[in-house]
Amino acid sequence: MEIIVGIDDSRQLDGYKAGETASLLARAIEDRGWGKSKIPSRHRLYPNPVIGYKKHNTARSFSADIDEQYLNPFISYACTMIKSNVASGCNAGLAVVVPERMVNHDDLISYAYRVKEEQVSKEECMQLAQCPGIYLFELSGDGRGVIGALAAAGLRLTGNDGQFRGKLKLGHEDYYVATVKEIIDKTYVQQVKSMDFVRLEDDETVRMGEKVKVVLLDNLYTLMVFPTDLESPKWQTSTTHMLRMF
Repeated sequence: MEIIVGIDDSRQLDGYKAGETASLLARAIEDRGWGKSKIPSRHRLYPNPVIGYKKHNTARSFSADIDEQYLNPFISYACTMIKSNVASGCNAGLAVVVPERMVNHDDLISYAYRVKEEQVSKEECMQLAQCPGIYLFELSGDGRGVIGALAAAGLRLTGNDGQFRGKLKLGHEDYYVATVKEIIDKTYVQQVKSMDFVRLEDDETVRMGEKVKVVLLDNLYTLMVFPTDLESPKWQTSTTHMLRMF
């Protein structure tokens, strides 16, 4: 069955960062033979200083296909790992969502998008966690990390939110020009789309920028581009500022 894992550590100052924790948990699922994981993504949340984040208010998530018998062992392992590596003063939270056990996906998705736009209380988060298919754990501090953890899981569930760690590198020279087909064949990117959400054809050319990020769109690893106003290359990889919507 599919599970979606959300992690938020709110005020992580040392020890593992949320991105590293998500990657380690995703790898553990495969190393232990519990199932197959997908790449963790980073989700931007509402930037309210009251929340207590260090630099940016973000949370992480990943999805995985696991055998049902391993759900509880994974949850136990994840809780233990996060608690043993959490920094002092950190408000860590973990969410595990099982979409097939949920009665209504829309409530979680609506909640997740609200957390991107406004401050949401922990009480509302815990109330939503009473729904079937949602498992929520306060792991340190005042437990406010559950707010972002559940939001990250809900945003991953949409298939249309989140950026992936690292910078995509293709070619050896600066501003390398590649066809869409080369990008898809030589990286983990599954599609290339314009900022107007139009999918590019295989033979179209893209100039690779300095900091190339991949986002989640249509449940696919997606490279976003914008027009150069040149005949060739016609497209340029989108800037970090352009990708703030994800």
